[in-house]
Amino acid sequence: MKKLLIILLLLPSLAIAKDYKTIISGKKLTYKGENCAGVAFSSNGFYAFIYAEQGAKCLPNLSLRVKWLNNNTVMLVERNKTAENAPQVIVMQFKSIKKNKTTVKNIWAGWGDQPDQIEKYTIK
Repeated sequence: MKKLLIILLLLPSLAIAKDYKTIISGKKLTYKGENCAGVAFSSNGFYAFIYAEQGAKCLPNLSLRVKWLNNNTVMLVERNKTAENAPQVIVMQFKSIKKNKTTVKNIWAGWGDQPDQIEKYTIK
């Protein structure tokens, strides 16, 4: 009986869970206030590309593979070896999406102690 009660209590939250992978596949997330800087996800959901503000040009400067950890958390790992040290890893936890805006918690996955950051993006 307890298990049934717990399932009934969790059911509404499961029903409204968003499928972020479907929502952002094929889209570019641009940092709030920027024209180019952000991350673009391939339409098949397997790859992503980091963009930086580079003057008039808007070209990707880092190719990543995509691994979804759950329905709202994605891990991006550098695809091409650019140095002898470990690949760059980015962990993004989607907090909300409203229209073409999203709030993401960027979870620190590098060496040393750095705080996680909440960032806002425009979905294009």
